[in-house]
Amino acid sequence: MIKNNTHKGYVAGLLSAIFFGCSGLFVKNAQNSGLDSISILVLQYIIMLPTLWSISFLKYRNYIKIDKKDLLKLFLIGMFLQSSVSRCYYESFKYLDISIATILLFTYPIIVTILSPILGKSKLNKIIILSVAIAFIGCILILDLFHTDASFPLKGVLLGLGGALFLALANMCLETFESRIPPFVLLSYTSTAIFFNFLIFSFPSNLLHESISSSQWINIALLALICQIPPSSLMLTAIQYIGAVKTAIIGNAEIPAAAILGYIFYGETLNLLQIVGIFFVIGGIILMQNSEYIQNKLTANTLKPSHQKHST
Repeated sequence: MIKNNTHKGYVAGLLSAIFFGCSGLFVKNAQNSGLDSISILVLQYIIMLPTLWSISFLKYRNYIKIDKKDLLKLFLIGMFLQSSVSRCYYESFKYLDISIATILLFTYPIIVTILSPILGKSKLNKIIILSVAIAFIGCILILDLFHTDASFPLKGVLLGLGGALFLALANMCLETFESRIPPFVLLSYTSTAIFFNFLIFSFPSNLLHESISSSQWINIALLALICQIPPSSLMLTAIQYIGAVKTAIIGNAEIPAAAILGYIFYGETLNLLQIVGIFFVIGGIILMQNSEYIQNKLTANTLKPSHQKHST
């Protein structure tokens, strides 16, 4: 049963990454149609919330009621962490290509790995430190900092990395719920908190006196129903089955997905160094995933000669 759940977790994490990889396309389309990032988010949640709560009540009615401690925790995660992920990520598309913005967001496994020992969740070893260094070099190559013509606005880079930090913190917090609450119910509560954040702190007043065209509504609906609800639910499922770190590692499948979509629909290209950088980032994160196994193998090989000599 545990093995089966682990398999489900990996599949859910992979599908989540692929669906999320499509989001940049719809966000770019919405921005090009004249909508700003906050307007896109507000309209997106106007579609998402009725959908999420309808599914939760129909399928998970017995799990809707949660205790006050969990409710407060989910409210804080959505209100301050996940809302910040959306803000940073969507805003970064104004300054960066789809592939670059996505790659920056998906440095969050590095942040998860660094924060885990600080928060007492795991210990760092030499392999993890090496993997972080490799992934960091990959990020530098992806940003093409050595190219004289490279022009990545600092604001866009900071927004991308900020989204990664908030995503890492949010997922590590959500991991503590394990499988006590179904993913759809978790998502319903946190999405409601995210929506409250936008309404309270930055409601776009232009939505009150500007009409939204049918094409804009269709684009937002596709964003919500394809790139937000399914992948968010799948990501929570993966976190429950295999944990935040492994889910983060699998999530890097979004990088090539976003790059391919950016190439097909926007003609965005990556030079050789940036492509090498992608492999560095993915390679560094895969190394993280297997760090414990590799470290144990190295330790065993180091001790083996000494043990044999002692036996002789």
